[in-house]
Amino acid sequence: MMNQKFYLLFFTGALLLNFGCKKPPTLKEADKSFDRMQYNNAASMYDEVYGGEIPKDKKAEVAFKTAEGHMAYNNYKDAEKWFKKAIKDKYGPLAQKRLADCLKNQEKYTEAIIEYNNYLKDNPNDEEALKGKEGCELALKWKGERSRYEVSNMKKLNTSANEYSAIYLKKEAIIFTTDREGGNGKDQYLWTGESFTDLWISEAKTKRGETNYGSPEPLIGLVNTKFNDGVATIDGKGSVMYYTQCNGEKGKEANCKLMMSIRKGKGPWEEVQVLSFNDTLYNFGQPTLSEDGERLYFTSDMPGGQGKKDIWVVNYVKRGKTWGQPINLGSTINTEGNDMYPYAASGDTLYFASDGHPGMGGLDIFMTIGSGETWTKPVNLKAPINSGADDFSFIINPNDRNEGFISSNRKEGGKGQDDIWQWKLKPLVFTLSGVVRDENTKEIIPNAKIPIINSRDTGTLFIETDEAGSYKIFLTAETDYELFASKKEDYYFDSRKEFQTTKGLKESTDLIQDFNLRRLDIEGMFNVRGILYDLDKANIRPDAAKILDDSVVSLLKQFPRVTIELGSHTDCRADSAYNINLSQRRADSAVNYIISRGIEKERIVAKGYGENELEIKKCVCDLSDWKKICTEDEHQLNRRTTVKVTSVNYMSAAEKARMDKEKVEKEEKKKGPAPAPEAKSKEDKAREREEKAQKAKEERERKAQERKEKQEKMKKEREEKMKEREKKQKKD
Repeated sequence: MMNQKFYLLFFTGALLLNFGCKKPPTLKEADKSFDRMQYNNAASMYDEVYGGEIPKDKKAEVAFKTAEGHMAYNNYKDAEKWFKKAIKDKYGPLAQKRLADCLKNQEKYTEAIIEYNNYLKDNPNDEEALKGKEGCELALKWKGERSRYEVSNMKKLNTSANEYSAIYLKKEAIIFTTDREGGNGKDQYLWTGESFTDLWISEAKTKRGETNYGSPEPLIGLVNTKFNDGVATIDGKGSVMYYTQCNGEKGKEANCKLMMSIRKGKGPWEEVQVLSFNDTLYNFGQPTLSEDGERLYFTSDMPGGQGKKDIWVVNYVKRGKTWGQPINLGSTINTEGNDMYPYAASGDTLYFASDGHPGMGGLDIFMTIGSGETWTKPVNLKAPINSGADDFSFIINPNDRNEGFISSNRKEGGKGQDDIWQWKLKPLVFTLSGVVRDENTKEIIPNAKIPIINSRDTGTLFIETDEAGSYKIFLTAETDYELFASKKEDYYFDSRKEFQTTKGLKESTDLIQDFNLRRLDIEGMFNVRGILYDLDKANIRPDAAKILDDSVVSLLKQFPRVTIELGSHTDCRADSAYNINLSQRRADSAVNYIISRGIEKERIVAKGYGENELEIKKCVCDLSDWKKICTEDEHQLNRRTTVKVTSVNYMSAAEKARMDKEKVEKEEKKKGPAPAPEAKSKEDKAREREEKAQKAKEERERKAQERKEKQEKMKKEREEKMKEREKKQKKD
């Protein structure tokens, strides 16, 4: 049986509730009301009839129809009671199936599964029951899942009547459908027992970044008639509205149709006209317009669909300035049930409500992506967007895509029948935390450094662990991270690089990355395995070079204050003196290679041990049976390279010079500025002036004397040259 939002704007037949005589109803009158889909009225009549004198064989049918009347009006508690009476009165298996549906609507999922199973024993191929059971199983699973959605009832907009299908009018207001008192329709609508529906508006009031909505009022203009009007969509400019109107202005038309209205500026909605693709034989309603205004999606029961109500689309023909022919969205979206209330979001995303796909209750809200007849498999939005009741009319705020509205008749937190609920997306919060420990002792390591780089920029973030060895930072969405832990001052080797990412995470997540650091043994010796030499050779092979890079060179670069002894060992075979010489040559080659990699030669000493310090001590070759005592593998263990830390206080010349300079600067700073000279007396100052004047006089006299002597010298030289020229002339 369809719930009220199925027929609130999709109906045929009489419109007004007839209040006649108040004598007790008969079974015939109750059946007549039920057949006319006057379910609210029929349920009350059947209730009276059941307690009266009716044939025994009719009791089960009356109980079942009473339950269906309550179901249609979302009165699930009473419906459950009457379905159980129908089962007790032997109505048949359908009562059990509908009881399961009723329990599901109340979110009594475990009980509903039991009833579905009881029904499916004799009806194993009933698709509706199978989907109902599947929906219950999914609901139990989804109830325990975390969700970014939070929903809250818009209590200032809702009443005890029906309010649903809210849409945004730019930033000005929201428009919604309601059958509350105060609308254009003054009569009572027989299907619901409430007033007819109209479009109402609530002005938006934004203060300090928070938007609230004022008291709703009927929408001004020609869109509201005396009969059912509602479920609208508006273009991005806020000037064109498409909406649903049922039974025409005079109430004489059989079905619902899609209408268009235009407003100028912020004036009333006028220039009403019927869209060309409507067919008066069928119902058209619940429109939604794509962001670009070129596609109009809607719901219809016209032929060519998949089930009871299907979602269709028409494309705008620019050349003709009209809409094309309806196209069914196909079987991926549309089912044998009711698929309704489409909402075209950004891009090719479509939200809609359906009772044909497995869901948590009656109508559930789904999301799909595509166009035309090609769509992805619909995704259920789960709790709390969906519930055991009917959830529909999903919409996103175009000014803040982290919030929007849904409509629902859920009882918990509700105010009336169908209510408008606001949903908000909780912000995604990603954190990365962990503990740094000693690899061997498992003790925590405070003040360990953790450099972190990410895929969004080239900078490096440096953080340190606290006194508990822990760290925690916030991460950015859709970002890769690379990090490692380090504490060189305590002679820990850097950890290996680890990788974390927030890409693809749809929920807030606390990522964990612990580190275990290995400490350098500054008092012992360790082996460097894998450094092999050719027979009787000491040159460093490429494979040995890589091992030295990864071990010894890396160690010395990580710990710049460390100096080491690099030892080379042989097994016992061959002459002892030969082994000493060979191991020394090999140690020298290894050290020279390490120095070539940028390590100061003062930091490393080569020592050849020969066979003097065997690791496998039983493998001594001076024993008569040494060939039997040790295997080749054991001899191989004795052929090794060792590293022993000799000091942790090395300082390069450059570092010494820098530290000496800093020391001098520090001492100078401690001394402070030179003391100011003592003030001089007038006598001292006069004496200084006299001394200065005397020195200046003496300096002038000295320079005058130097000039006089220079002039006399030059005169004498000229005279001598003249005499020489005269003498030469006489000679000639």
